[in-house]
Amino acid sequence: MNLLLASPEKNLVMLSEREREYLVRAIESGLYVRKRHQFFLWAQGQLHGILPHELLICLRLDDDGHVLQMECFNSCLLDEERQEVICHPANGIAVRLARLCGEHGSPLILACGDEPQHMELGADFRRWGLRNAMVCASDYLFGSICVFVLFDLKEGPTQRHAYLLELMLPHLQIALLRLLTPSSSVNEPRIGTGNRLITAREVEILRLVQQGKSNQDIGSALGISPLTVKNHVQRIYRKLNVQNRAHAVSRGISLRLLDSAAGLNA
Repeated sequence: MNLLLASPEKNLVMLSEREREYLVRAIESGLYVRKRHQFFLWAQGQLHGILPHELLICLRLDDDGHVLQMECFNSCLLDEERQEVICHPANGIAVRLARLCGEHGSPLILACGDEPQHMELGADFRRWGLRNAMVCASDYLFGSICVFVLFDLKEGPTQRHAYLLELMLPHLQIALLRLLTPSSSVNEPRIGTGNRLITAREVEILRLVQQGKSNQDIGSALGISPLTVKNHVQRIYRKLNVQNRAHAVSRGISLRLLDSAAGLNA
């Protein structure tokens, strides 16, 4: 895994007229992003025009590096297992890259290679079909750090892409913060998501899912059948408007149904 610290301030980047036009369009259209589907359209439209990527992971981390919010926007088909490996809020590839960015500075450019540096990450990239990544993090503001991870940039990320990402960083951060769900007390037994309510039993199951428990394990712990657990999990998906376990855990953390550190201690 090759790691490159991008330093645009030391390498003058001159944008072409087309790049400047695309950049202005991306910034202008970002002003109107208020909801998740708008963020998706923006990421796959104007942002994609200047930073062509297949997968964008947006994270908010507290000062201990725990995930407060995670959003996944993908233009490629992403099966549940692959998404969970990449997006798991405790030790997924995106979170590990975000922490690496915190250690080395921002932005980072990573690409698969034969060098021994970051061998574990490189192995995971190859195993899950990831070619490269670019990571950029904001300063600590409003009680969190926002980190944006772009996977599989077309033709590989360069210093030019890193510079464009830094220019877009404050606009990405503002757009992500607009997606925040109003906070709820983690102790409330029923949490509203629109007209749907998360029950105390569903929160209990979601906590076990966060710990990496299978349906069989959860059923044994709660004294119910794996099929009943599966039905509960499917209802949780519908209520949280998610499609897999990793996304459900991430949404549960952002709604404060779950402790962001629980997955690390399981």
